[in-house]
Amino acid sequence: MGEGPNGDSADPVAVVTPPKRMSGWDFATWRVASDDPVMRSTIIGLLLLENTPDWDALRSRFDRASRTITVLRQKVVESPGGLESPRMVLDTEFDLDFHMRRFRMPARSRWADVLEDCRRQSMTDFDRDRPLWRVTLLEGLPEGKAALIVKLHHAIADGQGAVMLGAALFDFAAEPPDLGPMPPEPVSGEPADGGLEAMVKDNLGWVARTTSDFVRGLGPATLAGMKDPGAMAQRVVKTAGSILRFTKIPLGPLSPLMTERSINYHFDTFDIDFAAIKKAAKANDATANDVFLTAIAEGLGEYHRRMGKPVDKLRVNMPISLRKPGSTSTDNAVTIARFELPVSVHSPAEIMREVGETVRKWRAEPALALADEIAELSRLIPPELISAVAQASDLTASNVPGVPIPVWLGGAKVLRMYPLVATIGAAVNVTMLTYNGTASVGISTDDAAVDDRDELIRCLRTGFRTVTGSPVAAGTPLTRRRHAAASKSKAAD
Repeated sequence: MGEGPNGDSADPVAVVTPPKRMSGWDFATWRVASDDPVMRSTIIGLLLLENTPDWDALRSRFDRASRTITVLRQKVVESPGGLESPRMVLDTEFDLDFHMRRFRMPARSRWADVLEDCRRQSMTDFDRDRPLWRVTLLEGLPEGKAALIVKLHHAIADGQGAVMLGAALFDFAAEPPDLGPMPPEPVSGEPADGGLEAMVKDNLGWVARTTSDFVRGLGPATLAGMKDPGAMAQRVVKTAGSILRFTKIPLGPLSPLMTERSINYHFDTFDIDFAAIKKAAKANDATANDVFLTAIAEGLGEYHRRMGKPVDKLRVNMPISLRKPGSTSTDNAVTIARFELPVSVHSPAEIMREVGETVRKWRAEPALALADEIAELSRLIPPELISAVAQASDLTASNVPGVPIPVWLGGAKVLRMYPLVATIGAAVNVTMLTYNGTASVGISTDDAAVDDRDELIRCLRTGFRTVTGSPVAAGTPLTRRRHAAASKSKAAD
């Protein structure tokens, strides 16, 4: 498979890959997505390439990555009872060619055709007897360009985890370095009984482990409480209140327009100079994330006004990264903050201040330290209720830092990286990924929730331009002619 192992007489020792129990957050994502197609959790990474990459080199690179990044060769094995966490188990029948495919696009294909293929793939479930990823190369695009669609299940990686997976595939120069001999294929560390006994023991102990984690978290507080009982009581009350805020159930969306939900959605994209976002952040003593959320608030507020249904606030889900510095794990390391985003205050600067203060408060919540334990408890909540909570959100917004310098894949330079994420219950999902000085924005809109998708995208572009003062390129990056025409028409938005 791929390059093959080292031709030396002494082959490297294969890595033993034992089964791994899904974390609380991964399990919650997997369970809800399995029970409700509206909650289907797919992540699409869409890479626009300067030219068609060398297929053999590309295939070899994914083969190598699958031998060192365990999750690319692991499949989900459900527990006997269904309520317990599944386990990630090495797929001993792993077939790389099932996960990688290539097609030539019809002549004169447009960017919309690429996004349509992404949409169809995103709304299609995975083969659950295999690892939860797939790669599709689209060749024959205008000017000799190509596109690579990387599809992942949200249960095996969050946005930052997906970027880390990509880092194992990229080269930092047009000529790839010598990576040495191909690592051996990993071997299963699953017990002879198929891991059934370990699965039962593992899942019977989840309550004890979760309780233990709570106790360990309170350990330092307990010692402090012996010295200052009053402070200890205040800390417990504060943590309890924080957990209630994280688990508060909203009654419904705040938008008077975007109220319906369906299993269908569409993707759109646009680009903006990331330097303009950083400049706006510096001018307002804010962060790039504050600017990002403010631009969305401006855009969605304008959309509601143009549609004759002005609104003061919208309910937003925002992933908060719990990834520790230096972590190399691709597992989900996020929790979700839910808050009301102001969309009708007098100026972008005021929105930015309010947004920044709200986000800082959420990042300081004591419940963040217990995020995975709270997710573990979600197994006791009916999936229908979790789905209803998600569908009470008007918007999901996520800002993912990407690679700051140019990279190559299979000998082809990567021009753009677009994050395209399923709506997962919200009316709109807006995700921004920065790459080589460009902030690429991917938008998914629920077909039942958004009556005029073109108008909503125009309003979002207007929002980003208003907040940053920078032109916003339309999502047609395939030809210079179309790109230039889109820039000239921005005054009409």
